Amino acid sequence: MRTLICFAGLGGVLSQLNVGAQEIGAVDAEVDFSGIYAVGVYTGVPTRVEEPDVYPFTEEGASTQSAYDRFTLDPRQLDDCVGDPVPELLWSANPMEIVQEDGRILMRFEENDTSRPIIMNGTPPSEEQPLTRLGYSIGHWEGDVLVIETTHMVSGVIFGSDGYPISREARITERYWREPGENNLQVEILVDDSFNYTDTVRLGRQWIWSPDEQVRPWGCFSLGPRDSEPDIEGLARMLEEL
Repeated sequence: MRTLICFAGLGGVLSQLNVGAQEIGAVDAEVDFSGIYAVGVYTGVPTRVEEPDVYPFTEEGASTQSAYDRFTLDPRQLDDCVGDPVPELLWSANPMEIVQEDGRILMRFEENDTSRPIIMNGTPPSEEQPLTRLGYSIGHWEGDVLVIETTHMVSGVIFGSDGYPISREARITERYWREPGENNLQVEILVDDSFNYTDTVRLGRQWIWSPDEQVRPWGCFSLGPRDSEPDIEGLARMLEEL
């Protein structure tokens, strides 16, 4: 594995990526990941993202990655306020809050005011389940490890800047756990997408426990396509409304 610094504020090398699976069961009353987590620029801890040395592309995946141009294919080039999809959202450099509720877990990302619901021990998606930016996420506990499986995502990329593709048939599996005596969350992310990759793509990151941080309103307003001339009058009106 090589270590990729993701954004100016991502950081901490994951000390462990492989967690032994335990028997799936009900939530342990003592397992509670609720709270606010942040990274690098907020915590002073140099967090890093773990990714493969070589991505196991299929012929189609290699061709798609080679042709990727974020300035024409990334929808955020047309609208600054388009939120990050899964799995790109998982690399956010801004604070994130976990709220554990009856029957679900809510992940609140400061970035674009995104709320991502995780249905706990829920039913699989139906054949009519629509494709969305966040996909359809089901979670369960394996001992004290939170496992989330997400499908029905719109096609996109793993990292916005690198163009590693995912198809609409992709499955994302996330595993969250704490090392003994720590409150930080270790994260392993598995991308299964046989259209673009010949094997599972394994990645990882760390969220730093940050109880003094806040998930603040994003307050985004769009200036329109980034390659267009700015509407000065419209911009002035938007600034007056802030």
